[in-house]
Amino acid sequence: MTQQDAAEQLASRTASLLPRHATVSLELQNLSPLRAGEWSNFRSLFEAELRKAGVEITGGTAVEPRVSITLSDSARGLLFVAEVNSGDKRQIAMLGWNPTASPEEKPRATLTKKFLWAQPEPILDVLLLNSNTQMLVLSASKVASFRLSGDMWTPSATASLVLPRPVPRDPRGRIEAVPEGFRVFIPGATCTGSIQPDLKIVCAPGNETWSDGQVRWIRDRNLLESDSAKGPFYSTAHGLFGGAEGWGSDIAPIDAGKDDACGAIIASSTTDHDNVRAYTTQAAPASDPLPLPGPVTALWPAETKGQVTLVVRNTQTGEYEASRLGLSCSPQ
Repeated sequence: MTQQDAAEQLASRTASLLPRHATVSLELQNLSPLRAGEWSNFRSLFEAELRKAGVEITGGTAVEPRVSITLSDSARGLLFVAEVNSGDKRQIAMLGWNPTASPEEKPRATLTKKFLWAQPEPILDVLLLNSNTQMLVLSASKVASFRLSGDMWTPSATASLVLPRPVPRDPRGRIEAVPEGFRVFIPGATCTGSIQPDLKIVCAPGNETWSDGQVRWIRDRNLLESDSAKGPFYSTAHGLFGGAEGWGSDIAPIDAGKDDACGAIIASSTTDHDNVRAYTTQAAPASDPLPLPGPVTALWPAETKGQVTLVVRNTQTGEYEASRLGLSCSPQ
């Protein structure tokens, strides 16, 4: 039985225990060997099928009826137990499941990585300009400019960041292009920079909203906030947040084409920090893991469509390595 079939059947059995057009609180727990990515994908499918059945899901835990879904291992395979509680009333439905892979669950994409630059000082972000012939590298103390000479990057200029407040421990930062030059976002400060005739940058207090993401830093913290989010978060992509099951803290959106079955999100791993992987917006794996020489320290959407900026701290050299990730899609 595929995930879609299991989601449809379990949603139907669960909805049969509920009043019509019920609003419920929902809790799902995986006690089985099912992989985190597959479980996340099933959660999304199941919630969608519940809504198709006329059931509204709310984030509150005090709402009744309360629906609890548990997946566990049994002698005959996997077993779903759906428990519905409302006051003193308790109802249970069960569904056995022997998962079978469906064609769309197989990896359809391959992650590619192109090395850009390495240095001892932490790299917070990278911006490519002028048809990828100029590169700006953001660190916690400066913005450095490089020119492409053949296939080598040559340093050309440096502008120091004069910040109104010290940066937080393990600083994070973002750099993006604007018509008049570039902007830098550091927790506690927003900086405006120009490239011509010289590299210059001026910083002012305040956490302004990023034009490419509609998010902003929380003052003196490495976390982000948004008017559309209920609380702080580390990173976001397509309305999802870093820290989902099977994902590390770093996630970034990537444009993979007409449909996201090829992959729409790049995420670091929560279990093995030395790899990244492409996922669909339903959190299903879309590529095999890409091994890295060390842990991810930054993962941001790039200025070029279909690319992501990756920074890794190489455990062998101790240097921070910036690269560009791309996604190569296989035909269905």
